[in-house]
Amino acid sequence: MDSQTLILALLPVILAGMFIHLVNMAIHRNKEAPGFWLVGTAVHGLGQAMICFRENLPDILGIVVGDILSAGGFLILLEGVARFSGQRLPRWIAGAIATLILVGFPFFTWVVDHAAVRFGVFATAVIGSNLLMLPYLSIIGRRDGQASVRLLRYTIYYFAFSLSAISIGVMIFDPAMPGILEPSQFVSFGLLSMIGVETTLIFGCALLSSGQTASVLRQAALTDHLTGLPNRRAFERQVNSGVQHGEIAEDTAALAVFDIDHFKQVNDTYGHDVGDAVLRHVAQTLKQALRKSDFVARLGGEEFVAVLHDMNGEGFNRIADRVRKAVEENPFELDGRQIKVTVSAGLAPLPDRHPCFTRLFAAADKALYQAKGEGRNRVVMAAAA
Repeated sequence: MDSQTLILALLPVILAGMFIHLVNMAIHRNKEAPGFWLVGTAVHGLGQAMICFRENLPDILGIVVGDILSAGGFLILLEGVARFSGQRLPRWIAGAIATLILVGFPFFTWVVDHAAVRFGVFATAVIGSNLLMLPYLSIIGRRDGQASVRLLRYTIYYFAFSLSAISIGVMIFDPAMPGILEPSQFVSFGLLSMIGVETTLIFGCALLSSGQTASVLRQAALTDHLTGLPNRRAFERQVNSGVQHGEIAEDTAALAVFDIDHFKQVNDTYGHDVGDAVLRHVAQTLKQALRKSDFVARLGGEEFVAVLHDMNGEGFNRIADRVRKAVEENPFELDGRQIKVTVSAGLAPLPDRHPCFTRLFAAADKALYQAKGEGRNRVVMAAAA
């Protein structure tokens, strides 16, 4: 199959990709990356169309501008992936690739007319743009999950390998090829690869967007909307994972349940808006008072739960009491007035076998009610979990 026919077969794929990116951009209006993917695909497609019909166009359009746009589209796609990861493509990298494209194609058209070298310039710019996506895909994978980046990652590996092999083959076995539209097994194979790569790149970018949406929804399902802390579901998942992987071991961890004292009076006196603000205040105080090794979440209402780690023999009571004091010594301020807030806490040490959290919560709750009954603003350790 000749090169022109293969490029004509590629153009509908690019048009379909533009439509997919347009829909993706409409769905994710708060993200700028889909716009870059749409523009990059459109620029690349326009360049391919100019290359396809270069025999009917002036050389400056059919050869120089067509090659520049075809390769430059991948640079725009790279910028979109970088922005989707929350980063920006360094200017020197973008400048280096742009210089290669803007200087290389005109030079090897008007100064030295060499189609094989032009193909090498195209391959270098495209391979570089694609390989530079990999670090940004790693960032996206850590943020949104690896499933959303696998298709793009494997596509880039294949594209870089195949295009490198094809460009080397052209330079060694067909260095005098008259043009990309002339019969060439290497160019034909490259265009066939391009059709598959274009398809997977398009769907890969769409998967990135859907992967981020799924990640946001998962995070929302595991986050308490009022305080921003993890919710009970996230807490149980985190603790179960910690026990399973040995990060939470018996004799070094305890379950703590904190409850705001007289919280109903705060709501009755100041209103539920102030009550919500107090909850957020206490949540941040707990988070700041606990260490990075601890994990705190909101159970619901005015109750919070945490896993306390005692790695240096400090004692769970001392750790929990330090947190209690932090809340007591950090009153909530409302219009210049201070609303004193205290918490009571019940502790239940993890048993030396796989913990049952239903029983642990029950033991910690029982200790919490004992702390309430003894006057509040104190910590009580459960006798047994």
